[in-house]
Amino acid sequence: MVLYKYRTIPREGLFVNKFVAAYIAGFFDGDGSVRLQLQPRKNAKQGFRVRAIISFAQKTGHHQELGWIRKRLEIGYIYTRNDGITELKIEGFKQVENILSQMLPYIRFKKKQAKLVLKALAFLKDSSENILEVAKISDRISQLNYVTVKKRYTSKIVKEYLSQRHTPVTTDPIPILVKERSKISVKENLLNNASPRRKSRGEGIV
Repeated sequence: MVLYKYRTIPREGLFVNKFVAAYIAGFFDGDGSVRLQLQPRKNAKQGFRVRAIISFAQKTGHHQELGWIRKRLEIGYIYTRNDGITELKIEGFKQVENILSQMLPYIRFKKKQAKLVLKALAFLKDSSENILEVAKISDRISQLNYVTVKKRYTSKIVKEYLSQRHTPVTTDPIPILVKERSKISVKENLLNNASPRRKSRGEGIV
């Protein structure tokens, strides 16, 4: 459920004073995150669309600070998730670059992630041909964020797609993903089938 939405004026978000930027940076260090998401797009030159996202989260019912941040930045939307968390999400290259640049001097614990996103955005400004480097940066950010959910489109998927896009095998990154998942499923099945044999030799739980 979207509670508040403000995506129009100004599109890049406001330039705030250093005290507000410092407060928002502290909030970001504690309850915020920044990430890059890659999504397959057949009409994209490199086969993938990149999304840059900053989010701030609070327990639903205690999310007044999110409204304060959105009001100061005049951008983003606030919505309630199904897990009892309310989140302020800000998307877009210019928007994320603007906000991160203002917060960067005051960020302490997530400065690496912020710098990596800014680096990726600089790559994308230079050329869309840098999609593989951006994918590698996205993987690194996920590691720093301790993401527990497996990424769907990693640099490995992007690299394999780019290596095959000029061949008649496929021009769509989705079959490559299915292929990778099939490999994982085969390994899991082999492990599951091997479990009874190990137990019969006296291994496993005693």
